[in-house]
Amino acid sequence: MAEVKPGLVVLPGRLAASIEEGSYVVMSERSFNVVFDDINLRVISSVARGVNRFSELLKETQAPRGQLSRHLRALVKNGWLTKGPSGYSFSASIYVVAEVEESNDTLLIRLEPTKGAFIDPIHGLVIFSGTETRDYCSTCPLRTLCTRNVKEMAGKYGLKLHYAEPAEAYMEVFRGLVLMNLVKRLRSSYLNLKVANEG
Repeated sequence: MAEVKPGLVVLPGRLAASIEEGSYVVMSERSFNVVFDDINLRVISSVARGVNRFSELLKETQAPRGQLSRHLRALVKNGWLTKGPSGYSFSASIYVVAEVEESNDTLLIRLEPTKGAFIDPIHGLVIFSGTETRDYCSTCPLRTLCTRNVKEMAGKYGLKLHYAEPAEAYMEVFRGLVLMNLVKRLRSSYLNLKVANEG
């Protein structure tokens, strides 16, 4: 059961989708925001639960065939999903929104610490749009489950949580994963980038 609030999507618990942990998609804000369309959220939630073939997604989302096809193309084009022989799957386990600037022959890439998503095969899917999440959990039916879930995630990745509310703690885990893995790797080693084709 997914909990969808303005700017926050949480699908806690074990996922049926196969995910390459530690893989990243760095995307524009425009590409990131594609996911917040109602049908796209239904598709993403379905893929997370292991529904990955077009015919299955058609039944699960109850979207008309042509409309579903357009939405799947948009999710693939914008980096959320890939399409392979066994159907649709997530492109990465972590999605990071980046702002790109060009200044004096220098390219600056600024990662947005409050906009992005992460997928953990045991603990679920969380998507943040950068809006304030302070009071989201007080009336949520998933609060107890999310509290346990986010604490287990933090333990799995060796992160210390400072926030008690699950929405804020999930964002803290996201920032920790980005800093711990992506930024650390960029500072000390290398990152192999593959530029997506435009079409």
